[in-house]
Amino acid sequence: MVPLHGQTLASFQESMYFIHYIIIDEMSFIGPKLIQRIDIRLREAFLAHNQLQFGRRSIILFGDLGQPPLVKDIPTYTSTSYGGTLWHSFITVIKLKKIFRQTREQPAQIAFRALLSNLRNAERTIGDWKLLMSRSNSTLSSVEQSIFLSSTHLFATNEMVSLHNKRMLLSMGKPIALSTVEQLRGFTCTIPDEEQLESKIPLCIGQEVMLSVNLWVETRLVNGALGQVKEIVYNGGEIPLELPLFVVVQFKNYIGPIWDHNIPKNIPLVPISRGLCRQLPLKMAWALTIHKAQALTLQRETIDIGNTNHQGLTFIAISRVYDLTSLRIHPTFMFQRYSHIQHSPYVARRKQEEE
Repeated sequence: MVPLHGQTLASFQESMYFIHYIIIDEMSFIGPKLIQRIDIRLREAFLAHNQLQFGRRSIILFGDLGQPPLVKDIPTYTSTSYGGTLWHSFITVIKLKKIFRQTREQPAQIAFRALLSNLRNAERTIGDWKLLMSRSNSTLSSVEQSIFLSSTHLFATNEMVSLHNKRMLLSMGKPIALSTVEQLRGFTCTIPDEEQLESKIPLCIGQEVMLSVNLWVETRLVNGALGQVKEIVYNGGEIPLELPLFVVVQFKNYIGPIWDHNIPKNIPLVPISRGLCRQLPLKMAWALTIHKAQALTLQRETIDIGNTNHQGLTFIAISRVYDLTSLRIHPTFMFQRYSHIQHSPYVARRKQEEE
């Protein structure tokens, strides 16, 4: 991250001129490196206050420290760097106690909420583990098992996500088009991880996909929006392996202007440019990493908690649904694996921070 200069700096300062409050959601994803970068940028934005933290702007953080930290950094509250100093400058804490996803008051829902609370606090019980195992394949009817075959699958690793997505793609039994990144002639196109674009995207009709960038926030076409491919359109004379002209995707939560009056949720999605590259901002989404699902609410999910016991990973995976009947555990796991959540890195330090 380099300092801003010239017209770039002037445009940034102009766009920030009337901003007084910076509101940031999912604060567990803010590591010491990122919070320091936010501080640097805000000092650049407000030169009159560039000797003060965050350029003398108010920062409001939302989220839950019991959720997983970002992948390539440590929790900010454990840092002894300047990022840790910035974190400890936040001295006003407001705790929100109302749960909005699992709201009903039936005994089963109350038990599910208690299980989630125990998971968040890394307090495992045999009763909670047995309740989870009641949602494993061995206890579900054949009808229920078949329903969950098409549910979103959550895995702890990218490798498992990729494997499941490829299996599901092949199981469709339909022609597969490969959308290959387009690069400026004469240049080599490399896509940094943070750009959220892929060099090659397999596509077929009926495929589950996820939007990988914020396209139009007001209409809910945001990074993480889930949809289904309905049509793949090419320019005349072009064939798969070329970049499609556009892809029609039915986004479940889209609330913007109607493009197809017969199917209001259908939207034409065109390739976007990042540097020297053009590609569709899509990823296969029959399966997701638990980290990627952190901000989502799912109607139905199948979970493989894997062998990693990072703080909050199991809690996030299981809390994405409204109730226990929307959850399938596959494969099953022993109580010993479940009890490992007590030994997740940073749990004790996080509890101390919350106190």
